[in-house]
Amino acid sequence: MHGTTFGGGPLACAVAIAVIDAIEKESLLQNATDVGDYFQAQLRSLALRHDAIKNVRGKGLMIAAELDSANLAKLTVAEMLKRRIVINCTSDTVLRFLPPFILKRVHVDQAIAALDEIFTEHAAQAATQSAAPYVGGHTRG
Repeated sequence: MHGTTFGGGPLACAVAIAVIDAIEKESLLQNATDVGDYFQAQLRSLALRHDAIKNVRGKGLMIAAELDSANLAKLTVAEMLKRRIVINCTSDTVLRFLPPFILKRVHVDQAIAALDEIFTEHAAQAATQSAAPYVGGHTRG
């Protein structure tokens, strides 16, 4: 069996050691925990203002917000990208946030402000679209 050409070689090991050194030197794991906790708290606060957010969960900077509408989730991903914030959607209704370990609270605040704008502008519209009955391949609403 042949799994990799460079795995375990001097270059790959040197890169791995440099990455681990940088993570330790810059306290990136602690930053991921601290900023991740802040991010989740801000999302939970946002959920108090927007019924579209049904659940917030995560660990460190691996965070998810479950919405009540697949339409709103898809629209949110597109709208966030227009604002130069990259997120994705899984399971139709789950917004997944996987930012880099260097994320700061100011970046979280920008993302939360963008989500607040999007939900304020589009949540009712997306909920209406997802509630429209299915009729012959088209939706009404």
